[in-house]
Amino acid sequence: MTAPKNTIRVVLPDSGPLISLACADALHLLLSFHEGVRIVLTDVVEFEATHRRDDLPDAQAIRQFIERHRDRIEVMPTTVGSLVLADLRRQQLEGRSASLPKDMGELSITSFIISMRTANPGEPTLVILEDDWFESTAYAMPGNVHLLSTSAWLDGLEVMKVIASAAQVRASIQAARPHFRGGHLLDREATKLSHGTDWQSAVQRGKT
Repeated sequence: MTAPKNTIRVVLPDSGPLISLACADALHLLLSFHEGVRIVLTDVVEFEATHRRDDLPDAQAIRQFIERHRDRIEVMPTTVGSLVLADLRRQQLEGRSASLPKDMGELSITSFIISMRTANPGEPTLVILEDDWFESTAYAMPGNVHLLSTSAWLDGLEVMKVIASAAQVRASIQAARPHFRGGHLLDREATKLSHGTDWQSAVQRGKT
């Protein structure tokens, strides 16, 4: 008999997927996970995705989505955030441009995943991503992390009938974000959890 896989319990989108979903008017797809699945953003990712809400429609949409769904979405403080965000917010108040150093969002997620452990390797954790940072630093990743690209996630949602067409959502994203990698189909289970990890069982299947 095949042993059941570990079901993903925590979802940590980085700012790339949030921006892509906002551009496609598809942020609601994050709510396709069962209500018991926490959607966790770090303080750095939240800042990165929303700090230009006064002049970027997608940033405003993300801010409104977070506020509207506080019962599902958590913004978690991180050590990385405590070191950089106070200064960035001060720059904003002074009317100066405020931008995060390169890879700061990804570093904050890694810091959070490690800090939330109560045992090794830790709780099954899904990271939805769009760049190569997590893949290129896989040697440093906690073993409880399941890596999933936005495009592979959309394909899975289509198979589960949550959406009618992954290609249609991708096209909407690419219309606003031409560099979005529609062919990036990464779905890599956690490496150190017995029986692997499964994110599909954490999704409420649709009826499209």
